[in-house]
Amino acid sequence: SELKPGDFIPNPATCFWTHTLCIIIAMDAGLLRSDSLSTALSERGINAKYHALLSELSSGEVGYLADVTTDDLQGRQDVEGSTLTAPVARGLVRMLADIPLKDREAAATQPTICEDVDSKVALAMPALMRSASREASRINSLCRVSLSRTASGAAGRDGADASLVRCVLRGTLPQGGGGRCKLLAIVLDRSGSMAGAMWRRVVEAVVGVLTDDLLNDQHIIVSLVVYSDDAQEVRLPSTSAELRDLLLSREYSPQGGTSFKAAFELTRWVVERELDRQVAAGLGARDVDIATLVFTDGEDTSVKGRAGRYGVRLVDRDASLAEARTAGDAFREALRRTNCQSYVCIAAFGADHDPDQCQYLSDRYYYINRGEVLAEVIAGGLGALLSSAGQCSVSLALPSGASLEEPLPAVLPLDSAGCLDHHVWLQVGGGCQGSISVEVEVAGDVLLRGAAEMDSADHVASGSFEDHLFLIDLVALRLRRVARQLCGRKRVSAEELNGLRERLTQAKATLQPTKDMANSATGQLRGRAALRERLAEIEAARERLSYALGQFDERDTNDQRTIGTVALEAILRDAGQHVPQGPVAAALSRRADAASDLPAPEKLSKHGAEYTTDAYSCCDARELAAQGDALFFQLGRMRPAAEGGFSSVEEGDGLIAHEAFILLSRDGRQAINSVSSDEGIAFLGLPLYASRGHFLRAQLLLPGVLRRLTSSNAYQAGVSERQLLSLLGRALVSGPGKTERQIVALLHKARAVSAVLSSTPGSHSGATLLDQVAREAKQFVEEPGARAGAPDLFAVAAAGLLAEGWDTARLTELAKAVVRECLRRRVAHALRSSGEPQRLCLAWALLGPQSGNEDWLDRALPCPNAGDLHLDGNGIDPFNAPRELEELELESSGLGAPRQVGTDVLLNILSSKCIDNNPQPKEWGLITQMLPAWGRLTESSGGLANVWLSLDALMTDDDPAHLQDLHRSVAVLRPTEQSPSSLRVAFGDEDEVTKVAMSVCLPDLDPEKSLRLQVATKLRAIVERRTALVRKYPITGADFPRLEIHSGETVRDVWGAPANPVDLALHRKAMLRVWRRTMKAGISMTTKEALADKEYRKRGGAFAFPSPMDTFVRGLHRRTMDLHQDWRVRLNRDTSGDEARREAVAEMLLRLRWDDKDRKARRKLAAIVGRIWDGLEGVDLTEKPPLSSALWLDDAGDDDPVLTAPSKQPPAMEEEEGICKSTGEVPAPEVVPGTPRNVADSGRAASGSSDGAMAVPMDDDFIVVDSAMPSITGHTDEQEKRTARDGNEYSKAEFLAHYGMDLGEGMWAEAAARSSEFGAAAEEDARNRTDLEGDDDWHARAEAARAAMDEGLQTALESISGEVRRRMDTFASDARSGNKLKLPLNLTAKQRKAIHLWAEMEGLSHKSFGYRGRRRLHLSRATMIRHSTDDADAWGSDEDQDKDAAAAWY
Repeated sequence: SELKPGDFIPNPATCFWTHTLCIIIAMDAGLLRSDSLSTALSERGINAKYHALLSELSSGEVGYLADVTTDDLQGRQDVEGSTLTAPVARGLVRMLADIPLKDREAAATQPTICEDVDSKVALAMPALMRSASREASRINSLCRVSLSRTASGAAGRDGADASLVRCVLRGTLPQGGGGRCKLLAIVLDRSGSMAGAMWRRVVEAVVGVLTDDLLNDQHIIVSLVVYSDDAQEVRLPSTSAELRDLLLSREYSPQGGTSFKAAFELTRWVVERELDRQVAAGLGARDVDIATLVFTDGEDTSVKGRAGRYGVRLVDRDASLAEARTAGDAFREALRRTNCQSYVCIAAFGADHDPDQCQYLSDRYYYINRGEVLAEVIAGGLGALLSSAGQCSVSLALPSGASLEEPLPAVLPLDSAGCLDHHVWLQVGGGCQGSISVEVEVAGDVLLRGAAEMDSADHVASGSFEDHLFLIDLVALRLRRVARQLCGRKRVSAEELNGLRERLTQAKATLQPTKDMANSATGQLRGRAALRERLAEIEAARERLSYALGQFDERDTNDQRTIGTVALEAILRDAGQHVPQGPVAAALSRRADAASDLPAPEKLSKHGAEYTTDAYSCCDARELAAQGDALFFQLGRMRPAAEGGFSSVEEGDGLIAHEAFILLSRDGRQAINSVSSDEGIAFLGLPLYASRGHFLRAQLLLPGVLRRLTSSNAYQAGVSERQLLSLLGRALVSGPGKTERQIVALLHKARAVSAVLSSTPGSHSGATLLDQVAREAKQFVEEPGARAGAPDLFAVAAAGLLAEGWDTARLTELAKAVVRECLRRRVAHALRSSGEPQRLCLAWALLGPQSGNEDWLDRALPCPNAGDLHLDGNGIDPFNAPRELEELELESSGLGAPRQVGTDVLLNILSSKCIDNNPQPKEWGLITQMLPAWGRLTESSGGLANVWLSLDALMTDDDPAHLQDLHRSVAVLRPTEQSPSSLRVAFGDEDEVTKVAMSVCLPDLDPEKSLRLQVATKLRAIVERRTALVRKYPITGADFPRLEIHSGETVRDVWGAPANPVDLALHRKAMLRVWRRTMKAGISMTTKEALADKEYRKRGGAFAFPSPMDTFVRGLHRRTMDLHQDWRVRLNRDTSGDEARREAVAEMLLRLRWDDKDRKARRKLAAIVGRIWDGLEGVDLTEKPPLSSALWLDDAGDDDPVLTAPSKQPPAMEEEEGICKSTGEVPAPEVVPGTPRNVADSGRAASGSSDGAMAVPMDDDFIVVDSAMPSITGHTDEQEKRTARDGNEYSKAEFLAHYGMDLGEGMWAEAAARSSEFGAAAEEDARNRTDLEGDDDWHARAEAARAAMDEGLQTALESISGEVRRRMDTFASDARSGNKLKLPLNLTAKQRKAIHLWAEMEGLSHKSFGYRGRRRLHLSRATMIRHSTDDADAWGSDEDQDKDAAAAWY
């Protein structure tokens, strides 16, 4: 009582004694109330003999009892001197966790004497004392040692295993092994036997593991040594690609023999060098782990003996083996002297290596029996070494009467977290007493210790997880015994062989009940996943032993595969090694043990049991939690986004148990049929809270679930949990109408996410992830400039559901901020590649006169009739638009509405498909409704915490009031609008939409000033600037205008963007057709692109500039130059004169991309092309005034002959012109695929002049004729027409234009004989046509065919193979005149009849004829004659078509 704050001095010893004195005084005064601790323990039914130990561990504080763990208790002694076993420790921990929270809080708030002395010391003292007590209790129990005996029936028939005790060793290095450095030495055999595919496989495997990041990792030092007769270090490059090329180069090609001595000596030197570098950098030698991985395919051949037959010295095998062992011993001794933890692994493959030597030289020996899996095994071995936190050595001190069943490995690996998980088998005699002690040594230092009394080995409960795991490990021991019994044997007697086979069969039968239980989705066994993983490992070992036994049985004729004695010995040695279980199995086992240490799950109410009953596992949440399982909400197809969130996900409101999903989906590899929806279950989503006990189990499973929901497929604490926010946000907007089931699921999802985030540490010290998320949501609302940095708007909306203290007004602000940002991102995405002119055009369209018509805001999104987005400035005149905006501003300042073109653009933007992780436009209305509704719910409930308490009570308490609260919550959260998918629901009026869109179009606008005047100023400025630039860089000849800096940016600045196809699908079809036709033609790529654009125009396509101020014509100079070169070189045609110039201009207007609806642009482009043509011809243009390089400036003049002088149209084209004017179509000789036309005759335009002149068209109805062939002139008015191979009639001029001069004459002569035959066949066909074929109206025939297609014929049509149907559908959608499709010969008569009817409905010609004793069916499409002839030869052969195509182009 005389102590004062001033008496404390900052000395550690003084502080320690001061704290001790405080404790003594406090205990004497009764102020720490140890009696309250005993009272709390007694109330929980904890025996009094454990009170003293628990008081020591908790420093006498009730509030710290819940922090006591199983590791604290196991191995300690109670007041009676008995050692606490693992089951007793786990039971105590469960009972301690049930102490009410109010008792802990009350004990924690009781005053102590230290509060009167110094508040700072008082606050820190309990934590200091608790830390000291826990650390003291763990000095000898950092390595957990647990002993267990076999259950009845597992000791074997002879009872030989009855005395076995399973000793499990588990521990974690301090700091999880972090801060250490790993030195990895990879030693590759490149002897001559490795040449070829084997060396390439090894290189690919090594390079696959040594990624670029790994090569540059400062904590992992990789050294690479290759050896043959000598050894050589490979200097590692900075990238794995360079490493691959280096190893596959001639310098490191396999050759020579094998010298382990050279390999070990060089590797030793390299390791010591790298270790010295780390020590010099300030790292201790004990902080470095050395791992050496050696690959070989043969034994040592370094020592040569006597000379052979041809004078070549032979290998002295015994001396070579001795030298290799000596070198290996020296290498391992050198590693030991480094005081580093070391590990040597040898992976051998091939029949020439020595298994005994490999096992002698290494800590771990792998045998690779097939070259196909070489890369996989090598990559796995390297990956295991790299992911390991190092290696350790374990030593055991056994009491008298106990011995090891099998040798303990000298070195054991640690996992990536620095955890040791291993078990050993002990033979324990009767009456064995004493304790077993364990020491785990790393780099010479004992870091982990543990001990356990031998009498603590209890029999595991029958049917428990421990019982099944004991049985699996026991069977693994028996299999290792079999392998050791066979190791080194050459022969095995038939009697012994039968006994060994029986042992393998018995091993399988012993594990079958465990396998059935572990693979049952409705089973109620804890740790089934861990059991399945261990069973897979044991089954693989049993299969290898069974295969090895077959090699000893000469009477076995079922398997003829044989392997050499070396491979057999290697398999047996590998199977006889006792290695720790795999990392996956170890992690799953630890998870199962952690679940057993959790408090028992709470009893559920009737509603809770009904709601949480899983149709797949047939268990409710409590039953699942009792077996370490938990419920999760279902997810369908899912695609995570790289930046966080999801690109797409199918949310569900059904539940499924984690273990049932893993089993039924085969660990997530296939979807499960859902019982609650038509969509399958492909992933697990949000966990269910249900109760505290259930949620604790869900937390154990959550990292594995989140790993599958991330794009990197890796769990990262504090980051992966944000994916749950995104899922919650999607559940918020799932609809469009909210059912009661969906709203209840939303409540449970929000509760679970809140629990997860509140228990996850945030990036800031002392804050949880939930606190961090709430701060981010607050910043999103208050700082509009920070909204663009939010990667996932679903998560932002979900954060509003979890923010404590947010009222309705606050959530309404959040909803408005989210939908505004959604609209802003949507418009920004649509304008991402648009330039300033396009943005100005959209701004002009959004600032129209006030109309009062806001119907477009009520249209449901997405609009079904919305087309593609075109920002071509439809209706805007850039020269007059500024004045128009200024006049509107004078008439109605600040008032306005979007024009029709503006609303169309906005609706197209919002209706287009946009794959991102932001809410879709149809979901925006739900956000603005659900978030305020959530605010009203929390206000009516008295806060968010009360919402959670009510929901938790509903799941565990049968009070009807809780169910009534749920119904009220559902009523509050139900959306008021059944179809909230319109912009009016999301924004209210069009002003909000316009402001957001304008902020994207022109982000630098001043909101305080008139928007119209600012847009007008910018429009006027860009017109003036573009006008000055195009006049600065005019068209003066054949050369491209010379810019000071020629780049894509400067070109866009001068001429803007190019014109693009309006119909992309049609343009792609045209491009593919031209590419197929010109596949074997020797023309340039730019010519092919020009012909594709021409073909696109021929098919009715058009091009459009993004805005009226864009004028860049793609390929203008190059394509004109290509046409000039083609005419002069390939066609040997005269390119000079006005006639050729006009024809060239007409052709180029078809090949160039520009908007042919603009008459002014047509006139200007014709003048520009004519000027370029004159430059190519060498015409003197010095007196010609330069032409501005813009189509929207009309300065061409009227003195250009290409614009004024008419030209006589060839007589051969007059009839076609008449057809064009009457039908609007331009006939052209169609081609059979593979037979292209002349380059200049690959398409025609459907626009031209009414006066028949060949001049450049000035009116929209002008016909541009294809006059590239100079020989199509001088024909008479009455032309003879003959039948071509496609069944259509063409004139000789058309034949020559199609096939070329030489081939055309021959094809014209061939057609003379065909015409008479074709006419006779057509008449015969007309006489024999059915009523269905005789109808001239195609629509009538199609309707008749549909009527004739009965159910049987439809079934026959559907029975055709998928590939044939795909070819038929493709042909029908893209068939060209003269094309044909040959169907297979194996069609039945009914299938052929169904295809005839299908062809009629599709408007195709169809013909069936005899072919080689069977019926053949052809489909085609003709231009003038719809039905094909009976002459099969009229189709021609594919080979002839290919030859014709080549002849036409060369």
